[in-house]
Amino acid sequence: MGHPDHLREGDQQQLKDLLARSPELTAAAGHVRTFAAIMTNREGERLPHWIADVCADEYCGLAGFAAGLLPDLDAVVYGMSSDWSSGPVESRGNDLKRSMFGRAKPLLLRKRLFLIAASCR
Repeated sequence: MGHPDHLREGDQQQLKDLLARSPELTAAAGHVRTFAAIMTNREGERLPHWIADVCADEYCGLAGFAAGLLPDLDAVVYGMSSDWSSGPVESRGNDLKRSMFGRAKPLLLRKRLFLIAASCR
């Protein structure tokens, strides 16, 4: 799951051996690395080209994932290009929902969320 350059020497050799045995895995690994670079470098404008490449590659097994990005392509491209993140907000909301699951109605959840937000200021 980590970056191939950060693997231990034995793990790097094992990865090379696995990729040498399977053209499908080699293709998938190349597409995953490209996708990771697009996300890491916030190069969302490269995504449509990546999707076309993946859908044209019959061996990689990622065509379903790539095609699933198409209905919301504008939003995905923007999300992969923007510096803005909703992570902190999503995390706080998920923590609240998890702690109150099945015990509170939306009105109480809303009130608790506002109280949490006010206490963080």
